[in-house]
Amino acid sequence: MLSEHDIAHFKGRIDDVLQNGRATEWQRQFLSDMRDKMARYGVRTKVSEKQFAILKRLTQDQSPPSKLEVVSEAAAPPRQPLQRPVSKSYSSGAPFMRTPRKRNPFRVRNPLRPRNPFRLRNPFRRRYLFRSASGAGRDSLMIVVGCILVVGLLASFLGRAIDGVGSVEPQAGSGFVASAPSQSAKGRVDFTITDGDTIRLSNGTRVRLIGFNTPEKYEPMCSNEAKLGNRASERLRELVGRANSTNVSLVACSCEPGAEGTKKCNYGRSCGKLQVDGRDVGQILISEGLAVPFVCGATGCPPTPRPWCG
Repeated sequence: MLSEHDIAHFKGRIDDVLQNGRATEWQRQFLSDMRDKMARYGVRTKVSEKQFAILKRLTQDQSPPSKLEVVSEAAAPPRQPLQRPVSKSYSSGAPFMRTPRKRNPFRVRNPLRPRNPFRLRNPFRRRYLFRSASGAGRDSLMIVVGCILVVGLLASFLGRAIDGVGSVEPQAGSGFVASAPSQSAKGRVDFTITDGDTIRLSNGTRVRLIGFNTPEKYEPMCSNEAKLGNRASERLRELVGRANSTNVSLVACSCEPGAEGTKKCNYGRSCGKLQVDGRDVGQILISEGLAVPFVCGATGCPPTPRPWCG
């Protein structure tokens, strides 16, 4: 801060410089601002070291320096140069050898931080497939190894699951057959149950089971048929789930020649038989009152029997 004597002195010097007209526009603006600041704050006026030096230079002040509390760099103790350890074997005539920098073994590079594109690199430097144990190469290696282990575990798990599911193999004279699963995986076969007389193989083939007809549960003609249709579907799932062995065999449908496999033949469905523990599921459902016999001829079928609505 300035004293009252300093303020009065600089105010007079500023007025003299502004009246002479030798100052530039910037200098006049600076002096005007300093004069207004002194007039406003008085002895509480605060100026920086740089402002004080400019003020003295513009006003050509030759008076002794005021009691301005400014920390000068000259008053600060000189900085000591950084002393690096020197090898005992070093001599003045020996060439300078740069000491290799020690890397932090726990440092891991942030993969989201991009590398500096302007960093100069030696095009002839050695390139290694995997860098040090703390570098990005080790991280990439660990990621690859982890992915391989996960894929191996998934493949092993899926392999065990597939081993318990019946596989479809060709059978002469009847299209395809689904082999039975093992005793430890009974009931787990490669088809799903649509309703009491229709299943769907794992390859998407819809199969209409022949020799019987169960009540419709999707488009019933009455509530009793809908109720019996749901019971027939649940009973078929129960038979397959409890069976020690299941066997699905595809047979030729009773359609006109050349129509099999199209919408004109059985609505595009294939035909087949389903046996659980050697017994035909149609005969079981008929004996329990959940289905009626429905036998077709060589090239056609009679009207579908639906006696559940009276």
